[in-house]
Amino acid sequence: MSDAPGAADDREAYAGFWRRLAAYAIDYLLVFVASGVLAAAAQVAGLIGESPQQLWLAVLAGYFLYYVLLESSPWQATVGKRTLGLQVTNLHGERIGLGRAAVRFVAKALSVLTLCLGFLFIVVTRRRQALHDLVAGTLVAHDGTPRRPAWVVAALATVACVPVLAVLAAIALPAYQDYAIRAQVSEGLSLATGYRDAIEAAWRNSPRDFADLTSDSLATGLPHSGRYVESIEVVSGMIVITYGASANDALAGSVLTLVPALDAERSLGWACGYGEPPAGFEVVFEGHSGYTTIEQHYIPSSCREPGP
Repeated sequence: MSDAPGAADDREAYAGFWRRLAAYAIDYLLVFVASGVLAAAAQVAGLIGESPQQLWLAVLAGYFLYYVLLESSPWQATVGKRTLGLQVTNLHGERIGLGRAAVRFVAKALSVLTLCLGFLFIVVTRRRQALHDLVAGTLVAHDGTPRRPAWVVAALATVACVPVLAVLAAIALPAYQDYAIRAQVSEGLSLATGYRDAIEAAWRNSPRDFADLTSDSLATGLPHSGRYVESIEVVSGMIVITYGASANDALAGSVLTLVPALDAERSLGWACGYGEPPAGFEVVFEGHSGYTTIEQHYIPSSCREPGP
């Protein structure tokens, strides 16, 4: 892999992987906290809404401005890079402009989308360029100040990474918990498939009053519980899934229902949870969403209340 010719060929003149990682960790902590505070203040002031998407966009905008403005400034470096005696230059060792700094920031997406392998280019390229440096035509070089010893770099990286990891854990753990709960909900819907098939078969073979369609009348030997499902039963054609057993505490005791619906030809369809029946169908029971008590973000989108 080759680099474009530049003012210096000495590999040691450019920042290595660990020194850049330490600088990034410092910048990450600084910008994440500052952007979060500013986003929260903007939310309180009514400048942005409460949706997570708007908050993340505000944080991303903070990152963009931080990197682009500082790396194109006379500093030629973010706070983290300046702390470690680094600066961003073009291929001739000169200060970069706003445009090149913006391209460099956007190109970091390539380094991330390659499972972060783009950052490992620092290890193998002659002038220690990451993938986004190659795209933007930039270098990260030592600025001429006395270099911090390796143990200082390691200490800074460790100290900075601890709160970064804590922030990531605070984001990842709730997300993982939600994922795990949704997986538990899916067990109930899977068990309900057999009940739904039995009800549809009974309705096709001998249409009758839904009050006659119960767990006892179907007598199909279907499972009445599962690992996370405390019970599943049919009440007047409606499938009632109650979660418990080994389910997460946030799910235990919650109920998800599948309510029958009919079209003009009296064909059978279903409304799941808070969701609407298929187009052209009407639910058999009015206020069908009132039978479900499970929190909406734990169930599939088809089972949620329709948006405005």
